[in-house]
Amino acid sequence: MPPKYSRELSEPVAHGPRLRDQFRTSPCEHACPAGNSIQKMQALAEKGEFSEALRYLRAKNPFPGVTGRVCPHFCMDNCNRSNMEGCVNTRALERACADFAACGSGRFCNRPATGKKIAIAGGGPAGLTSAYFLALLGHEATVYEARSVLGGLPRYGVPNFRLPRYIVDREVGQILEHGVRALVNTRVGEDISLAEIRARHDAVIIATGLIRENSLPIPGADAAVRACEFLHDSAMGFNHHQIGETVVVMGGGGVGFDCAFTARRLGAKNVHVICLEKEGEMRAPAEDIEQAAREGIQIHPSCTMSGIRVENGKVTAADYFRVRECSFDEKGKLSLVPEPDGESTLPCDTVIFAVGMKPDLDFLLSECPDIALTPRKWIQVDEKQATSQAGIFAAGDISAGPASIARAIGDGRRAAFAAHAWLTGEDPGVFVFNDEGILEGRPQMAGLHDPYVVPLSEIYGIDQYERANPQKEKLNDCEKSFAELNLGFTADQAMAEAARCFHCGHCKGCGTCVDDCPGYVLEMKIIGELEKPFVEFGDECWHCGNCRTSCPTGAIAFSFPLRMRV
Repeated sequence: MPPKYSRELSEPVAHGPRLRDQFRTSPCEHACPAGNSIQKMQALAEKGEFSEALRYLRAKNPFPGVTGRVCPHFCMDNCNRSNMEGCVNTRALERACADFAACGSGRFCNRPATGKKIAIAGGGPAGLTSAYFLALLGHEATVYEARSVLGGLPRYGVPNFRLPRYIVDREVGQILEHGVRALVNTRVGEDISLAEIRARHDAVIIATGLIRENSLPIPGADAAVRACEFLHDSAMGFNHHQIGETVVVMGGGGVGFDCAFTARRLGAKNVHVICLEKEGEMRAPAEDIEQAAREGIQIHPSCTMSGIRVENGKVTAADYFRVRECSFDEKGKLSLVPEPDGESTLPCDTVIFAVGMKPDLDFLLSECPDIALTPRKWIQVDEKQATSQAGIFAAGDISAGPASIARAIGDGRRAAFAAHAWLTGEDPGVFVFNDEGILEGRPQMAGLHDPYVVPLSEIYGIDQYERANPQKEKLNDCEKSFAELNLGFTADQAMAEAARCFHCGHCKGCGTCVDDCPGYVLEMKIIGELEKPFVEFGDECWHCGNCRTSCPTGAIAFSFPLRMRV
């Protein structure tokens, strides 16, 4: 049999993890929790077609402006190009597509109304993503949000200098434009019962996130400020916390560093971060560590707090000690071994706890006591986000534990399509947006297996690529404390950066295989109104593998005839 080509997308795919004609893929797409069509986006961005690139992004992710700024970039960490001069800056390219696309682009249309009603508990990324796709599928989606604003942690938990609030508000507004109803200041279990919600709706998606903040079992813990409370009050313009000159943050994750950076901008002269992880093993992104160094924030790795000193109702110091070893069991219980004589004290005015979150499932367990939970007390779901209770689905941190915005978006999309299949029986395996921008099932596009992830070692034509240094995002020199720090790429920079993509595992119609075929079996043709190059082949293939070893993207595979295997 002749070679098989793993083709690039020609239509925006909204749902379908297994595609018949895309049976090979790149490490970046495989690693993306949101499921973004990264290579298609970068192919379009390379040509300056930002509006069309945004269309492919929003086919799976209604928050490209958010994830283009604050995603932990799992894609970049796995990029094959990092084995040369550095990974492709996919996060900045996603932001560029959201920033440079024409106004109104990337919009889709709702299907005709189905008459089905779905409730979504939680108005964060997971819940709003679910609502977005449910509305596009023709259902009536209603979001119940406990706080006064929609958007979840991106709206009130990520500082403005990292993610401007108008970006979140704009993308939330685009979701509401599809007819999604939202009831804010409505906490499920207090303002409305789960039983009442289930009676009013045909299905329920729980995406309430982790709303309870952990503490530490140490003396004086009640005097500490909770991280999300601190960030929320800062975002909403409240001034409840007089932080003083010296602030100590307990917790070395991204939230802890956001608290440290915010404290600095609110006037703290000395900011310390205490974390359990060793130096070089911290959970915060590398750019947070670099920013901390620029802003003079002191980090104390391999340490934890043992007490908070309080006099006359005010914090005066934090006691901490060095840790030799630490570990968590499957239930999240911490075990640690202290260093002998490793105790220290930091005089301070404020202590902030950024030591993790936990779910509040009282509203659920009181009415569904038999619902299955994980050992860490998250809601247990299957690969389609379905819980053990029929008609109830869960998405985001409430089912995954503390994760990322990108993971919440991916969960929310899966939950929406799973709820749709449960309500209607329609489950074609693949949904695409057609030329009218309406979701359409495409069972003929569905594959049977997960795509093969192409490593760098299988891109035999790597020598065809020239080294090209990564583009540098512009940093803001504005003196306003909460002005956005990273200004992203210019359009020209985005096009140059996108050109560095190898397109691992996806045919880009370059014709190298045709030129190198010794039997002249392969032929390059132009098909369709878009004049897209396409390789055709006959049945006379010798199986020499020359096309495979010359392909600069590793997009070719063989299915050998039985006679060649015996």
